Amino acid sequence: MSDVEVTIAICSHNRTEGLRDCLASLVNQDTQNLFKYEIVVVHTGSSGTPELIDDFAKNYDLPIRGILQQHGGAVVARNVGIKAARGEWIALFDDDQVAEPQWLRELWLVATSKNAKSVGGLLHLRLPDGCERNFTPRCRRMLGETVKWDSVQLYTRQEGPGSGNQMIHRDVFKQVGLYDQSFALRGYDTDMYRRIRMAGIQSWFVPNAIGYHVIPADRLEDDFFKETSLHNGWSFARRDFLEHGAAYALLRTFLRSAQAILVNVPRLGLSLCIGDREKILEGRIRLWRAEGYVRSTLYKIAPVLFPQNSFFKRYEFRAEKRFPTHKVGMESAVP
Repeated sequence: MSDVEVTIAICSHNRTEGLRDCLASLVNQDTQNLFKYEIVVVHTGSSGTPELIDDFAKNYDLPIRGILQQHGGAVVARNVGIKAARGEWIALFDDDQVAEPQWLRELWLVATSKNAKSVGGLLHLRLPDGCERNFTPRCRRMLGETVKWDSVQLYTRQEGPGSGNQMIHRDVFKQVGLYDQSFALRGYDTDMYRRIRMAGIQSWFVPNAIGYHVIPADRLEDDFFKETSLHNGWSFARRDFLEHGAAYALLRTFLRSAQAILVNVPRLGLSLCIGDREKILEGRIRLWRAEGYVRSTLYKIAPVLFPQNSFFKRYEFRAEKRFPTHKVGMESAVP
């Protein structure tokens, strides 16, 4: 029986230097001897990554393992890490993030004090050197920043934990299943939170479990915001279909379309007249999210009439599994 109580599970693809900084912040977590932890890195074998993991494993008195997973993408890698975990708790982290020394301990303390099985932390942005842009809160959320509540509290339906800074008890995965692998790029953590919430499992926000999302310069381009916003809208429509059904999603589609035409388009026009770059970007994000939601709903209701093949191809949606009808099960998935 393993004496490891927490497994930090990381997915990594072609980010050796980022992974180096990530691991450096995780190998010396200040646990105050409350628990023992290990680190598992599921990676694609990018140049230098296996050697980097081996170096950390040799130089630190901490179980550190690398698992090669060359196919399937990030969602599959998440599930591989969960299944490989020896701990009762799985702490999810990303290879383009770094953690404060108390990060893991703060998650642990709130989880144990609240008798909770799902907790999430705070992610700040670490923008590129020299970046002086004053992004709006909505734009910062598109870059991965989390909600900034100042106290420990329950997440809501609208605000949930992201998979880059979250700790979940393995019993949760046995109850609700692993990540849905039909979510090819984004939205799988939103779907997981939906299933956790619908199972009656509370999730707590931990403001002192702090990480930093390191943002490369290419993510500050409008194309990144556009793709991310479209995916957000798409995944929110999927969530509403799965949780409330087609009628609710259609109603939301009508309301979002009306809001886009009556509110967001005029607001964007005003921002364009003023020349406020960040407000212009925020206005476009609102419209892109609405577009993703509408496209998702129309495809679900009438895929023959609204196939949108060029849209899916351009934005890397997984065409064959956009709306799975199967239940995500856990038979023999988690030991």
